[in-house]
Amino acid sequence: MTAMAQRFGTSLQARPVLSASLAVVGALVFAYWFSREFLPGRVYSLWGPYFLGPMAWMGAAGVAYRATRQLPPHTAEHEVDRRTVLMVALLIGLFLVSLQFITGMLAGFGHSPYAHTPRFLAINALFAGSLLLATETSRAALLRALGPRSMTLALVLVTLGLAALQFGEAQFMRDGFRQNAEFWGALFIPTAAAGLLGGFFAVYGGARAALLIAAPLVAFQYYSPILPNAEWPVRALVGVAGPAMGLWIAEGLFAAEEPGAEAESRGFFSLPSIAWVLTAVISLVIFWFSFGFFGFRPAFVPSHSMEPLIQQGDVVLLGPISADEVAVGDIVMYELSNRQRVLHRVGQPGGPRPERQAQGRVRLEAVVLHHAHHEAAAVPGALHGGDE
Repeated sequence: MTAMAQRFGTSLQARPVLSASLAVVGALVFAYWFSREFLPGRVYSLWGPYFLGPMAWMGAAGVAYRATRQLPPHTAEHEVDRRTVLMVALLIGLFLVSLQFITGMLAGFGHSPYAHTPRFLAINALFAGSLLLATETSRAALLRALGPRSMTLALVLVTLGLAALQFGEAQFMRDGFRQNAEFWGALFIPTAAAGLLGGFFAVYGGARAALLIAAPLVAFQYYSPILPNAEWPVRALVGVAGPAMGLWIAEGLFAAEEPGAEAESRGFFSLPSIAWVLTAVISLVIFWFSFGFFGFRPAFVPSHSMEPLIQQGDVVLLGPISADEVAVGDIVMYELSNRQRVLHRVGQPGGPRPERQAQGRVRLEAVVLHHAHHEAAAVPGALHGGDE
């Protein structure tokens, strides 16, 4: 009888969790379908994407908030001070914004594609804020519902699911290697990485902590008149390295405050798990490598013009070189007066030139390392190749 009663009690406890999870997922799916599939092509004014769509996301946020109130909090929420969690979340959110400024200072800034008139500032606040609120309240609700069974699995599933909701269906069906690599590397994976960081804070501090992680970066993207104008591999690395460092810092702080932590882990020199240390270090190394801090950097080749030596889609390794060091047969990258980067093989001066010529002043940037010399492919007196 006792075992049967326990099973019956467990079944009753599972029903609110299941119903709350289904309600949250259903509200998110409806808001996604309504805003991205139903409204486009039916409502052509700004009321469609910038009012009706946000109202659907606000409805999903309301369902998630109600579900969170009905579910018991995760035990981790009682193990650390809530104000500490919120303060650390805000600081890490601002840290992610600072990384964008650093990226812009190193790679250059470009003008924001968003309008900054008072009218559109208000419209963008509703448009971006509704999606942000629905995402983070749903994250907290789903983790609270699914976390007690397996927090790791819940974090992975919730992170990937909510990351997918940030993009339209067409963005998952791009043609070409570069388009897919840019989408997954520069958009989806950084979004998932930031979501994983938000989920970690949602476990300890609820939806408010997750919002403090995400809101500063969203505000920067929509309200800053200038945005980093970096290549997509750089944006991908920054988008992953920032959340990785945030997780590293947060895990060290919260693990030291948990009651079950060992005495020596509570000291000034407390460190997080070795997994996050390695993640942060590797991310930083990749980040520095992409900017050429080690003297060389990778570059993507988008055209066929260097074939068969270099194929379209290859990534070449570039190293610094001066004009006096350039030799015949070297493959060099230089920048035109319009800031377009071009990859070419150096030939003998005075010979015939190909139809495509470099116009205007150029600035030598780098040489391809481990280049191969092909006598048959070299055109005397020519620079031949393709754009980076």
